[in-house]
Amino acid sequence: MIFYKTTDEDCILQGAFSKSSYSGVPVFFNANGVIEAVSDYLIFKAIKDTDQITSVTTYADQLQTFLRFIDEKGKGLSWQNVSDGLLVEFRDSKITSGNKDSYVAGVLRTVFDFYLWAERNKVIRHHVAIYDNDKEYAISAEKTKTSWKWPHIPSSTSKAKPTPTNDDLELLHAVTIEESDVVGMRDSLIFTIYERSARRMEALQIKVSDVPDWDEIEEYQAENKLFYVEVTGKRKIDRDLEFLPETMELIREYIENERSDAVSAAKKRNKFYKEPDELFLASTTGKPLNKQYISRRLSGLMKKAGVSGTGHRVRAKGLTDIVAAFDGFDDRGQPKSAQDVLIRAAEKAGHSNPQSLRHYLALSRSEGLAAKMNNIELLRDLDVKVQTRKRQLKEIDKASELFDAITNDKNVEEELLKYLQNYLLYE
Repeated sequence: MIFYKTTDEDCILQGAFSKSSYSGVPVFFNANGVIEAVSDYLIFKAIKDTDQITSVTTYADQLQTFLRFIDEKGKGLSWQNVSDGLLVEFRDSKITSGNKDSYVAGVLRTVFDFYLWAERNKVIRHHVAIYDNDKEYAISAEKTKTSWKWPHIPSSTSKAKPTPTNDDLELLHAVTIEESDVVGMRDSLIFTIYERSARRMEALQIKVSDVPDWDEIEEYQAENKLFYVEVTGKRKIDRDLEFLPETMELIREYIENERSDAVSAAKKRNKFYKEPDELFLASTTGKPLNKQYISRRLSGLMKKAGVSGTGHRVRAKGLTDIVAAFDGFDDRGQPKSAQDVLIRAAEKAGHSNPQSLRHYLALSRSEGLAAKMNNIELLRDLDVKVQTRKRQLKEIDKASELFDAITNDKNVEEELLKYLQNYLLYE
């Protein structure tokens, strides 16, 4: 069986002149122990490579798919004796199984990159055709402008993943609030925190104790100050999420209403229930949400709103805003260096590789988003409040005839029955 484990903070990598601690680096194993070549390649990717893929675990997942295919073939096969024929067989089997060409192409690009690295670093010798001669090699290679590629990768059109616009997000928050009076505010706030560039695991780390009280919120509003909540991101790197006082106002309102209702209901169902400190809770159990649930929930809401992509793409919008906030012009009136902007934005966003944000810089400059981030969030907070109040007013409007009947002591039972029927119908 082929599998990998990621390192923790106790992992120390020895360089030529220094030692460094690295967590989150995938290490591959088989029945005989560590697969050193594949693990060394991933260490190289994690530390020295400047590729734009955000996480090295993406490479690990792709290599695991291929290595397991080899392992299942048996017959003395190993990664060292792979040839074009086996790569083609892998390609065709994956496509026949229903995988998209784009997915198979992505896996094969990573597999070939591993073999290219192995050849260049003399882990294997004369196995990949990167030499200027007429000899035949086990794995073909075709020269590109900057490097090499495997010539038999399936044709696929690489489409940029959709990043929601401000209009998309305005619609998304409106639909989310309208969707449920039980968890509408909670889900809208999770979207808002995604917009602050938080990952799922970072959003779920926020505690009730991180949220200020009303007096402190008003104080920050008066002084035009931001709130900061520290979270631990990838590679166990601590970073701060920024929140406007208006956003904290919404979170405090959620705590005292939707979240409080969830806690009260959980206590009634289970006398041993203990309220967690985590901010976001399930309405039915009162337990903290998990990553899988919020991914499904937010993706479903985006589909309902007709906004392309998944909840993770909302974070992409937040990353664009962060890059935009650091972009602009220097003291001489010249555009800031892309590299300088990316380095500062990567530190803010908790990215170890600044180049992974290059796409967001291009998007930011094409849309002219610099310096708009806080204004957009203020408008979004106001829109969430408007949508919430609309829903509350709608509920009051439904009950107007019942209120009249109670006031006049006339047909109360009849109007109560009609109200309950309408309530159940709309729920």
